[in-house]
Amino acid sequence: MSAAASPSDKRLARVDVLIVNYNAGAWLARCTRTVRPSGCREPALIVVDNGSTDGSLEAIADKSITVDRAGRNAGFAAGVNRAAASARREYLLILNPDCLIEPADLARLVAELDRHPEAALVSGKVLGQDGLEQRGSRRCLPTPGRIAGELLPLGAEGVDRTHTSPPDRSEEVEAVSGACMLVRRTAFEQVDGMDESYPLHFEDLDLFARLIESGWSLRWVPDARIVHAGGQSSRKRPVAVLWAKHRGLWRYLRNHCSRDWPRWQRPLWFLALTLHAVIKTPVVWTASRFKSAR
Repeated sequence: MSAAASPSDKRLARVDVLIVNYNAGAWLARCTRTVRPSGCREPALIVVDNGSTDGSLEAIADKSITVDRAGRNAGFAAGVNRAAASARREYLLILNPDCLIEPADLARLVAELDRHPEAALVSGKVLGQDGLEQRGSRRCLPTPGRIAGELLPLGAEGVDRTHTSPPDRSEEVEAVSGACMLVRRTAFEQVDGMDESYPLHFEDLDLFARLIESGWSLRWVPDARIVHAGGQSSRKRPVAVLWAKHRGLWRYLRNHCSRDWPRWQRPLWFLALTLHAVIKTPVVWTASRFKSAR
């Protein structure tokens, strides 16, 4: 079907899709073709490439895609902010290059924000390639207690909510998957975009927290389906990603949880997170070596 015949065109024409690429391989071209199939004119696509060396950028054949070669890997948050600086439309779809969303599902996300002017950001049900809802598709914002609930068999509520049955209608949530999120440009600019101090991971949760602290809400739409391969850009550097996650969590806790986080606990948390990363490092390194040898 041509773009002119699509009933969702008017909604898609209000969206700039922001993709930060770093060695995503064939997924980048697949991502762009899925969100805007051949023959369609909308939505607009902006790709910031963080110094890829795998030929993924050259595989994009559509010349109407705006490509910004950053030349170096300054991080995901910096890449998103760089892409957003070129965006002019009402809504920004922040989309990982290994994430697939079809135009009809994107139109559902636009419609959800149209129905909820109090909401700054929305996402849908994020599925793995196995068809199962991915961990992180629906989340709570982290707190020390919730992190402990994730790591220890205490029976306490953790961060991830995908172990519960998904609702059959859209709802307000605290956090969604950072792989695919539609945000109002005005809200994004109000909170000064993404915090580039996060090395990798937790920059999305930090954005959610700052939007909520600014009076906005977040939404989740179960009938908007998104497929996320996950880890395509970071699979060759798993140990660096592991440590970046721990540093990101520490920064998040310090930035957003200090009010209900006793000061005497914080050095213990820092030591626990460092120890956890140290213990996990040989496990992650060994697993990556095993996978590369297969």
